[in-house]
Amino acid sequence: MCLLLIAYRQHPQFPLLVLANRDEFYARATQAAGPWHDQPITAGRDLEAGGTWLGVAPNGRVAAVTNMREPAVPEPDDALSRGEIPVNFLTGDLTPSAFAQGIQGPRYRGFNTLLFDASLLDDDSNPALVCAGNRHQPFAITAGVHGISNGAPDAPWPKVVHGCAALRTLTADLPCALDQDNFVTPALALLADARRATDAELPSTGVGTALESALSSIFVRIADGDAPTGSALAAGYGTRVSSLVAVDRDGGIQFWEQGYENGQRIGAPRYFRLSPPAG
Repeated sequence: MCLLLIAYRQHPQFPLLVLANRDEFYARATQAAGPWHDQPITAGRDLEAGGTWLGVAPNGRVAAVTNMREPAVPEPDDALSRGEIPVNFLTGDLTPSAFAQGIQGPRYRGFNTLLFDASLLDDDSNPALVCAGNRHQPFAITAGVHGISNGAPDAPWPKVVHGCAALRTLTADLPCALDQDNFVTPALALLADARRATDAELPSTGVGTALESALSSIFVRIADGDAPTGSALAAGYGTRVSSLVAVDRDGGIQFWEQGYENGQRIGAPRYFRLSPPAG
């Protein structure tokens, strides 16, 4: 997952809205979103390592993970898959803060993870929404619109800045009943924005100007000349999935996933609705 746009406590009916793009190698085996047969969650599945980039659970939980772009940082010995982090949170019962404190950060390559528990929305002692990672201390996310890409949370990368501005506009006009016209279509259009930043706007993460530019758009598609010759990225890399999550005040969750193949949309968005937790 390479971009998370988050509107938290910005709408009277939907305290959490998440718009997300997963950027990945085109050849990496992936299962489309759906209920898992072996775990009580709904998510896409990385068939190589077995985890997920974003998922939801019927107990009002949402979790996602993004990688850090750190080309010069070596991989830890016996590294764990970052995709297991959302799965472990979704299938557990720890609060976001407690779970964040227990993550074995040194065992993973760089990451940010978003952890949400709707049952804590009215609990002043335990934050419902936490961002954790192994390059910063866990922290409660404040009310507002936030963005996380492959750097520090809310780092002013062009895709984060433009995505947050567009999400603020979308949220401001959003009614209390979501449908294809008022939410799904405009949200997916936001996530399909392939405009690249100017060179002056680019972050410097050590991958070179051409690749920084190719990765600067909200929707990513590596083209000829974007990646160094022989690079794995040149073999096919870009946005594979766009995801939308809307959590109701009572903890009910709506989840849409739009798949892409070689940068082209595949079929209609998949849709899942999880009922509010009992009691």
